[in-house]
Amino acid sequence: SSHFGSILFSFQTSFFFPFLERGVVAMGCWSCCAVLALALAGMAAWAGVSLDKVTLLLNKRDSIGKYDSRFASTALNDDVSGSDQEATNEYYDLATDFYEYGWGSSFHFAIRARGESLSASILRHEHWLALKLGLKRGDQVGDLGMGVGGPARRIARFSGATITGVTINQYQVKRANRLAMVESSAEERSRIRYIQGDYTNLASIPSGSLDAVYYIESSCHVANRTVVFSEAMRVLKSGGKLFSYEWTMTDRFDKNNQTHLKIKRDIEHGDGINNLIPTSLMLEQLQATGLELMEHGDLVEDAIRDYGEENVPWYEPLQAGWSIQQFPQSALGRTVTTTLVTILDAVGITEGALATQTMLLDAADGLVVGGIDRIFTPMYYVLARKP
Repeated sequence: SSHFGSILFSFQTSFFFPFLERGVVAMGCWSCCAVLALALAGMAAWAGVSLDKVTLLLNKRDSIGKYDSRFASTALNDDVSGSDQEATNEYYDLATDFYEYGWGSSFHFAIRARGESLSASILRHEHWLALKLGLKRGDQVGDLGMGVGGPARRIARFSGATITGVTINQYQVKRANRLAMVESSAEERSRIRYIQGDYTNLASIPSGSLDAVYYIESSCHVANRTVVFSEAMRVLKSGGKLFSYEWTMTDRFDKNNQTHLKIKRDIEHGDGINNLIPTSLMLEQLQATGLELMEHGDLVEDAIRDYGEENVPWYEPLQAGWSIQQFPQSALGRTVTTTLVTILDAVGITEGALATQTMLLDAADGLVVGGIDRIFTPMYYVLARKP
């Protein structure tokens, strides 16, 4: 996987051959566009982009039109219609490779203090969750909305727990199994399994069988959290615990402010979410399940209070300029990727990739502005218990 700090400097000439072959077929001859595309690929290599990930992310040719249409036809002050599960699955078919390229195998944010690396903060964010749940060897745990399994692998290593990762997206299951062969030992792999499924209907997990469940920025894909957390309530043992890092609109969000609505829609469109809900509604919906709310709070506000001038905003990687370690997710990295994808898309080599990249740029812009204005948080945490 592409981890922070492990970006490649080496010039991988093998990267060019797939594009050269496609370019000759598509255009019948060398053109200035093909030459420029290869030059940009070389620039990406020189700049430190992990080119195996670039190859993967450029291969999305379909589905983006269907996905975009559900957002384009909806007014800013209306909820996007359609199935939450369908939107999420379509989104991760499109976005998973981009996420891995730019963010590694843990698709989430974290609080951070100056002097701490981004990768260290991501890992600490996962370990803090495990400590809150009190995970230990022998515990049966559900990672609900697992992505490509990065957090599950690290939490299993840290705690000794046995983890079942669930994702709606079959491609992510494939990636998780492949990454596990690189990131986990044989013993760790024996304690982790990855399954395709809907976390609102965990048919393959028996009632009362899990000691804990967690969601890392994943429950936001279903607006009705009562449905989400009721299924968690079913699979938990009596006394079992639930932890979630929640994406919500804070009490600073004004539903009558068109600028705020545009920021909200950019985040939704760029992150596969039909409707982001307020923090207060999320808490009401959780408590409606019968779960006992033990602890909750916004880590964004905690970091501002506790770290003071040493605080590094959670959205900083998305607005960073030149940085070798943070190149893929930085503004400059996104510009290089967009330019490369635009040219390759224009000559028919990577149809659909530009639209996918544009969608993700909406997300980055919305997340940064929403973070600066503090109308959105990606880490309102809740810890709850089944009676």
